[in-house]
Amino acid sequence: MARKNGTGNGSHKSVQDARTDLLARAERNAEGAASCKTDPLGDAKAARAIVEAVREHAAEMARRGLPAPYGEAALELAREIEEHLQAMPAAAVAARGRTPESADLLADAAATAQAIRDGVLRLSRGADGRKTARDLGFGQPFSARQPAHVARALQRILDGLEAHKELREDLGVLPEDIQTMQDLARDLGKLPGTGAPMSDEQAALLQAQAALRAFFDLFAAKAALALAGDPDERARLLSLIPRTEDRRHLRRQSERASG
Repeated sequence: MARKNGTGNGSHKSVQDARTDLLARAERNAEGAASCKTDPLGDAKAARAIVEAVREHAAEMARRGLPAPYGEAALELAREIEEHLQAMPAAAVAARGRTPESADLLADAAATAQAIRDGVLRLSRGADGRKTARDLGFGQPFSARQPAHVARALQRILDGLEAHKELREDLGVLPEDIQTMQDLARDLGKLPGTGAPMSDEQAALLQAQAALRAFFDLFAAKAALALAGDPDERARLLSLIPRTEDRRHLRRQSERASG
């Protein structure tokens, strides 16, 4: 039951307070081995529609702990994401100039890494499981379209499986699987820019995106409760949150199979 005086619902927070809270939530998500697999530009664009939805239900959202300053902080983060992306044209140029062979290599490596990551999530539970997942690279940025991300993910998986042999056995990883990942990581390392350190611009982009995803999580949780009596409106609001890359990929696979 909501408190009548509004204490504890966050209504007193400023935009800076809300931003600080979102950044802290993003950091805790990373510590808990949460990973972000959505397109940053897509998240930035979706933020505007989500904030507008929050405004449409402002009173109820604020009563449940998502006051207007959170929306303003989310819009700030969205603008920052777009600015960071504009400052990194080299990545877009590299992607457009990728050869078909390089694109196939990246796709194979990303699919291999994702298969292992999915298995780790199924088998790693509790506090010890989260620590194990972090050892295998969870909580770090991972985009299937970024060679540096995929190469780093494969290396962390290889190191983690070496350190956690019981997990390797549970996953059913065979010596030939290890060899395949080693070969993929080595070949990815030959692609231009793969071994370059993460720039300040990239780090700032990832921080802003993680904080924005924390806002999306808050929005989803509170919208689900606030609109429990209106399933159509609840579904509309929740559909505004971008899907993760792997879910979109699985949906496309399903559509092709059914066609």
